[in-house]
Amino acid sequence: MGLTTDDQLAVRQLVARYSHAMDSGDGAALAETFVDDGVFDAGGLVLEGRPALEEFALGFPNSVRAPRHVVSNLVIDGEGDQATVQAYVQLYALVGDPPRQEVTHSGKYADTLVKVDGSWRFVTRTFTKDG
Repeated sequence: MGLTTDDQLAVRQLVARYSHAMDSGDGAALAETFVDDGVFDAGGLVLEGRPALEEFALGFPNSVRAPRHVVSNLVIDGEGDQATVQAYVQLYALVGDPPRQEVTHSGKYADTLVKVDGSWRFVTRTFTKDG
């Protein structure tokens, strides 16, 4: 049967909330996008559990000048309370002097999600860098 339209919209909102939380350094909001033992895997960086995710997000805006995640071409599949998402992502940041906004990273996300108490959450979010 697949996911309902409401579930697909909720998954898109989850993806957007993650990006806004990461870019603003809102660790609590970012951690809330994951299940308690959720995992973010970016190759050499693996974060497991909400405390680790929250700590990473708190410091992220200090490691990148004016970060902006742009996520596109979402493919959402699933049924019931389980789903997967595939998407492209570009990270823009201010670079140079004078500063200018440029893509500093690009790649793709591969996500597994679960619906818990009526809300979608990431179980795993894997980032694979282009190139």
